[in-house]
Amino acid sequence: GARPPPPPASSAIPAGFTVNSGLEDLLGGGFDDDPAPPPPPPAAAAASASGPASTIAPTVNLAECLKKLKAADNGLLYEDAYVQIGIKSQWQGNQGRVMFYIGNKHGADLEHFSMEITSPPIPGLNSRLAPAPAVIGPKKQVQVLLELAASQGYSQSPSMTLRYCPAGVGGGALVNQTLPLPCGVQKYFQPWAVGTPQDFFAKWHQVTAAAQDVQVVTVSPALAAGGLPAMEAALTSVKLGVHKGLDPNANNIVAGSKVVYGGAGAAETFVLVRLESDANNKAVFRITVAANDMETVKGAQAAFFSQIKAYS
Repeated sequence: GARPPPPPASSAIPAGFTVNSGLEDLLGGGFDDDPAPPPPPPAAAAASASGPASTIAPTVNLAECLKKLKAADNGLLYEDAYVQIGIKSQWQGNQGRVMFYIGNKHGADLEHFSMEITSPPIPGLNSRLAPAPAVIGPKKQVQVLLELAASQGYSQSPSMTLRYCPAGVGGGALVNQTLPLPCGVQKYFQPWAVGTPQDFFAKWHQVTAAAQDVQVVTVSPALAAGGLPAMEAALTSVKLGVHKGLDPNANNIVAGSKVVYGGAGAAETFVLVRLESDANNKAVFRITVAANDMETVKGAQAAFFSQIKAYS
């Protein structure tokens, strides 16, 4: 088929967009910073690209780490017996910078080390991951930058494959682990300051006519026990701004945010949410998510549901 047109130039990542100075050691000390690494040599890249299964298991709950990072800009992404990977991220307009802090906990080198985006291209999301060093020395920490720019709404998030072999560990020990990244569309949301209920519901009627999805959701026991304040906190955590008192029913919640894809001068996209309580069951809500486009609806819905649904 025909190739899709390239995204507009305004969605490119400007050279002047920088993370705040003074990024502290996310991993809490015990590591020596290595200087910025050169790209891995071709031989090392080839050695890491084979695809055998991991023989080293994570020592953290990866699903729990991902859930937390969908609602926080900093935290732990991955850890096993030999390596720890934390994230610090910053979001501005339609751009994001995600810094990976990779700490070698091992008393020897991590060899054939690589991190690469292995998910298919996501329409509307441009990404650029800097090369990781092929070798990370014992007790060293390195930083690897992922740059992102959104030119339109999207509902999927990229995945990254981590590969390495710890030196001096027998039995063909290796890691070949795919990690979903917490880079959903909600990261670009800005709460919408709305004046009156009339303003909100005028926008609600406009946006629901464009794209919406309604789901009846049973929330986790902890959320159900926390009542409406817990649901408001979950909305806020994924950058959906809660508007107290706007819904005529005090047992419902409405929230709204906006996002500008494609850079300065692009049109605003609104994303609005309404939670309606079930009078007979505190754990059940009818949740409507609406936006100017369905990909933003799906992305916002996935982010919010990740925080409220029970999962094993």
